[in-house]
Amino acid sequence: MKKRIIYISFNYRDCDAFAEYLHQQSLLGWHFKEFRLGMVFEQGNPADIHYIVEVFPKGTEMDTRPESSAEEYAEYCEAAGWELIDSSRKFCVFRRTEADAVPIVTPEERFANIRKAEWLLWLGGAAPVFLLSAVYLSQVMTDSFSEWIFSTPSLLLFLFLPLLCAERIFGGIDLLFWSVTRKKMLAAGSIPVYGKKKRFPFKAARSVMLFLVVVAAYTHLYSHRESCLLYLIPLLLILIIRMPLSALISFWRPSRKYNQRFQDAAVWVAIFCSAMITAVWVPGAVSGSEAIPENAEGFPLVQADYRQMSGAVTWTYAEHKENLLGSVSHFYVDYNIESPEHPYLHSDSLWYTIYQSRFSRILAKLWEDELSVPKEHPVNRTNIWNAVSAVSYTSEHGICTELVRCPDQIWIIHTDERLNDCQIRSIYEKIRAPGNSLNPERSFP
Repeated sequence: MKKRIIYISFNYRDCDAFAEYLHQQSLLGWHFKEFRLGMVFEQGNPADIHYIVEVFPKGTEMDTRPESSAEEYAEYCEAAGWELIDSSRKFCVFRRTEADAVPIVTPEERFANIRKAEWLLWLGGAAPVFLLSAVYLSQVMTDSFSEWIFSTPSLLLFLFLPLLCAERIFGGIDLLFWSVTRKKMLAAGSIPVYGKKKRFPFKAARSVMLFLVVVAAYTHLYSHRESCLLYLIPLLLILIIRMPLSALISFWRPSRKYNQRFQDAAVWVAIFCSAMITAVWVPGAVSGSEAIPENAEGFPLVQADYRQMSGAVTWTYAEHKENLLGSVSHFYVDYNIESPEHPYLHSDSLWYTIYQSRFSRILAKLWEDELSVPKEHPVNRTNIWNAVSAVSYTSEHGICTELVRCPDQIWIIHTDERLNDCQIRSIYEKIRAPGNSLNPERSFP
């Protein structure tokens, strides 16, 4: 006997459309047999078989087959002229066996069962989204603005999570509207029909969000291949485990208890494997591919650009993050030098951060955050730097800092010695030079 498996998704409030679909298949000679890797149909003679799909209030999303409570429920329904064919989740599919079969539940009870199942399903999907969004947004609000504004993954989450929350909220509003209208119909003496509704706006919203995420993720992946392993490997591992696991559960159809244990164990295995891969393999790959440069060649600024230096560069560090809003670059250069004043080798350090953005509001926020930290004896050096604003101060540890805001950049320069006017002019000309990697006209054509 020929069989075929069809996978069509129905919501609980589509149960009448579900039953009508099974009825239409029976007219074509395909008769519903069971749930296994989808809906299994057997080919036979065309027949006018009437089905009814009920939402069983004692069922759960972990049910893959009729539990003991559902079997007891089936005995009650059989006396009313309905034979239970199979069940999955809270769906129970019945076939009419008596021409004078009576309804299994009253219209009010049926509506209450469907409404409760829909709200529990919505809550199960919305609660994690709202919780994750609240945790992430609270972290963003407490973290430094500069830590995430130029990070593509952070910015992507910052934009995507509110959209996902909005999609969940609109889904809840749609469900609330459905609940209210069906309740009014019952109060007016009408029996609601639970047909399949086209929810195009919600599917379109999900498709648009998925497209934006894929584009942004691809852009970031292309320019940060190694660091993206930190995000992709756990996700891919979970997907690799999840897909065959779902197929296995759908085929095996364990009881509710073993299904829950099986899925919990699979989740822990995925978390453990992801943690091991992330902790052991990924850092090595990232550190190997993003090696610290051996010299400062290509750096936009080193000590030798604004004063005479002896000795050699002994340690450097460079980091760059960039997205559509701008970029942030961190550099560190350390010299070992010997001078008449210091007969022994000592280090001379320069470390600086340069922010770039087309958006003045972003630069204004970054500048406000920098100035919000108390400074010791700040000195206004705007005219010397020929900038929008500039402040110089020395910390209690003797570190000299220059905060400089240009129309399109912010410079934060830390040196061991205070810069004089001649050195400031040299630095300004070096960073703003047309060939410099951090020249805004070059970075943002």
